[in-house]
Amino acid sequence: MTFEEACKHLDRGDFSPLTLITGDEPFLIEALLDRFSEKGLDAAARGFNFNTFQGSTTGVETILSLANTFPVASPYRMIWVYNADQLKDERGLLLDYLSRPSETSRLVFIAEKPDLRKKLFARLKKKAMLIHCPHPRENTLPTWIRKAAKKRGLDLSEEVIWFLKEHLGRDLMRIHQEIEKLALFCAEESGMKPVSMALAQEVIGNGRTHTIFELTDAVGNKDCKRALALLGKLLSEGAHPLFILTMLVRLWRQMAIARDLIDSGQARQVAKRVPMPPGLLQGFLKQVKHWPPDDIQQAFAQALSADSQLKGGALPASSVMETLLLDLCQSNRAEKQRDYSLAFFSPSRV
Repeated sequence: MTFEEACKHLDRGDFSPLTLITGDEPFLIEALLDRFSEKGLDAAARGFNFNTFQGSTTGVETILSLANTFPVASPYRMIWVYNADQLKDERGLLLDYLSRPSETSRLVFIAEKPDLRKKLFARLKKKAMLIHCPHPRENTLPTWIRKAAKKRGLDLSEEVIWFLKEHLGRDLMRIHQEIEKLALFCAEESGMKPVSMALAQEVIGNGRTHTIFELTDAVGNKDCKRALALLGKLLSEGAHPLFILTMLVRLWRQMAIARDLIDSGQARQVAKRVPMPPGLLQGFLKQVKHWPPDDIQQAFAQALSADSQLKGGALPASSVMETLLLDLCQSNRAEKQRDYSLAFFSPSRV
């Protein structure tokens, strides 16, 4: 079952003597374990009835000894076993226990990617409540961000949600932390607190006065002067050149998809294939007009060359990125037909 489904079960007090939690999203796993502890243990008796172990360093006998011990002043004893895929059960004691688990213990196994063909996990698959907590898919992040913000009393516009998603990626722990920071900034306001883009940029952008999204917007519009100015400010404020390059490549991937759809008469599909807030879509479609297919393909080739220069070249990162933007933002195609590599070794740049 999913994280959301599991939370509903736990809120109803629907516990299983055996649970297996899998997946690679630590924030969801820890949130789920907190739910187990909150709903399944009396706070006053938690110190007597709660234990955690590492499968790599704990013997099966130790775990089972506790699992078979009656709880103290509580209906349940709760035991979490991290890295359960590293447990060693040479004598088959744990397998025997799984066949007849104690009704007064809640034994929770946590393993990121267990081999379900192994005896332990094959048995758990049949006997335990199975919960999967993977990293969220990119298209589900806006919903997750909106719900998390709403719980903290924050009203986020589509643009702010998009900004958080693009700036923080799929790191739910970091998203949660940044939403907490926003909530602290808005703590004195009553009711649902609207969060402006300016506040989000100030708090999430670590005080930077400019963001990568302003730069990609300038490049999308082929505004060379503004793009170079923003590049210089971002680099001076600590933005990593490879991160900037990654975001530019992402822009061209989106443009390549949009360009193909528009040229094949499927312009209405752009909104579905290139996810972004409606308020930003029209501006993006105007930018696509500045980028014919040849320009987009050339942008990918130039980005690859810039990537090599940033990772192993002798030129300063600022020179590599400036040259890239100069080539990309020129509106006159004839000026861009020179060999891109010459830009790195011309007398004016060496």
